[in-house]
Amino acid sequence: MTTIALVGSSDAITSTRRKLEQSPLEFALVDDPSGADLVVTDEDAPSSNYLTVAAEQTPNRFYCRDESVDYVVAALTEAQLAGAHGVRVRPTVQHNPPTARRRRWRRPIDPLHSFNPIDYDWFTEETVEAAVFDDEVRISGDGEEFTARLRARGHIDGNDGQYHWAGIVHGQQAHDLFEAGTKRVEVSHGDRAPVTAKLAELTQWGSVRMTGVGAPPWLAD
Repeated sequence: MTTIALVGSSDAITSTRRKLEQSPLEFALVDDPSGADLVVTDEDAPSSNYLTVAAEQTPNRFYCRDESVDYVVAALTEAQLAGAHGVRVRPTVQHNPPTARRRRWRRPIDPLHSFNPIDYDWFTEETVEAAVFDDEVRISGDGEEFTARLRARGHIDGNDGQYHWAGIVHGQQAHDLFEAGTKRVEVSHGDRAPVTAKLAELTQWGSVRMTGVGAPPWLAD
């Protein structure tokens, strides 16, 4: 089952929650995104995005507003039916977005009213590392070094063939490092060599979202 975190208190998030709860499908809804497969937020999408609802640079996340509730619900329904644990809009789709099409004698068709699952890559148990890494790691950056808990998972990306991983770092020191402006860090686990990672963003709980491309800090199959 796909676990979905709904983050925010806007009418769009409330409406999304209601539609999912009324669905004949059973959705696993949580408030904390750190343990979720997909996140729906009422934050604004990055400046480079797809239909204001998704962005290739922030996989597993949908940006929801009043106009896009039905689109987001359709995407979450597709994820649930596929048993997806990750999703990303295809880069070629994001950079070549559709425009409203006008048919003769008919009103234009808004792309937000026509969800197409082939616009996305869906990562299921067959493509996603099913096990979640959850352990203490060493983080160093900008002259600071400390230990923090990292909860993360990753997958082989079908487009570039590389291992992409992402997770949540818990602890005040990670929070302070991000606030100080440090984004690039090195992470190590056990006796494995450090790997480069990015402190991507703060969550509303004060933890830090970390991402990486290439070998993760843990031993992945």
